[in-house]
Amino acid sequence: MIEAEKSNRSETVIIILAGFAAEFIVGGCFVDGILVAEWMDYFHQGSSMTAWLGTVIVGISFCGSPFGNLAVKRFGFRKVFFIASVINATAITMTSFAYSFYVAIALRVLAGCGFTVLINSLGPYLLCRFPNQVAVVQVFRGMGGSGGNFVFPFIINYCLNEYGWRGCCLIIGGISFQQCALGLVFRNWSKNDKQLPPDNEDNQESLLEKNKNAKHNLYQLELFKRKMFVAFLVHSFIFHLSLSTIYVHIVSGSKFLLEISTEQARFTLSAIAIALFVGRVVFSLMTKHPRIDTFTLYLILNALLAIPVGVLPFLRGYTAALVVSATIGISLSGYGCLYTLVVLQLFGSECLYMSYSYSMFFSGIGYILGAPAAGWIYDATGNYAYSFYFCAGMQILSIVIMIPGLMEHLTKKPETKTDDDENRVKKLTVESANYMISVQSLS
Repeated sequence: MIEAEKSNRSETVIIILAGFAAEFIVGGCFVDGILVAEWMDYFHQGSSMTAWLGTVIVGISFCGSPFGNLAVKRFGFRKVFFIASVINATAITMTSFAYSFYVAIALRVLAGCGFTVLINSLGPYLLCRFPNQVAVVQVFRGMGGSGGNFVFPFIINYCLNEYGWRGCCLIIGGISFQQCALGLVFRNWSKNDKQLPPDNEDNQESLLEKNKNAKHNLYQLELFKRKMFVAFLVHSFIFHLSLSTIYVHIVSGSKFLLEISTEQARFTLSAIAIALFVGRVVFSLMTKHPRIDTFTLYLILNALLAIPVGVLPFLRGYTAALVVSATIGISLSGYGCLYTLVVLQLFGSECLYMSYSYSMFFSGIGYILGAPAAGWIYDATGNYAYSFYFCAGMQILSIVIMIPGLMEHLTKKPETKTDDDENRVKKLTVESANYMISVQSLS
């Protein structure tokens, strides 16, 4: 009995560490803005066209959220994660051999198709796999993603200086291949999994029958009849227009506007990552306070993001660049740790899966279009300042769209947070795990 408990504990530690490592690699894919500056000099396509290379991986992965999660439910997480990792890593590696701009775009799109499972399904898998260790899983996921955001700019900067952008892509592809080994660590849920509570094991047949009846309404299209949901989709689309501009153009923009060196400009992404990690921890703890409303805090942080982006063109020097980047990171942490909780709060646990998937789909479209639009502004004006004004304006617009929804939300009778909140979250993750088992059984 004791040996079995030790074995389960060791397995838990190994899987959580594997999740941390996978999230670390995921975090590295958000710093493609460093490479965009190199590609612009090589392909000579202008900022608007070259920006597509920096947005398609993350953007396509967001758009593929509904399809990736359905594939996981149909074939199991381990198999889909492994295949997706092979596709993603191979496409990134092959980018180093691309001599045509359009071939490079095609390879980045293919990498995004594989990346969609890594970025969207890993979190739900870990929460469902360990419903009793929700806090530990969330902390390790946040540390992994932020660690990747922080470390990869140093790796890319070193590789660019030593091997050029082709060698850099080859090395990043090699690092990405480690996801294949990590995928073999994960295993699928089964009906006989001992981590499921006994009462849920006894009710597997009723859960299966319940999901058979619910399969006709799998896509929950009635969500689009709700004004709040439509407004939230528009908000997500516009917000990611702004987010894409920040991650892709912060390096080139800060270099020219703040008059700093190329190496200093590259490290602005690391400053964002450090502040993002600190903000995730702080604001995650703040949401546990009974008087703090998650949705309100999320919108406040998003509104504050427009300030550093809007004032960046008026500043000069490396210190100013680090301050602006840190402020951006703190503001973005609201999206990093509160977005899923906001979806749960606004649309309920019954619609959590599809409401999140739909919002990610529209977010992906926004992420794909944002940086090219800002790049087109730079090509037309020759000044990155207008690109960042566009970014700040989009951020403000995304908040204005949600003001009626915020008013409606605040006028509702507030729910008092109690000590039972953790138990409700735990119950929700266990129910999600059982849902995954039932759908796989139907398949």
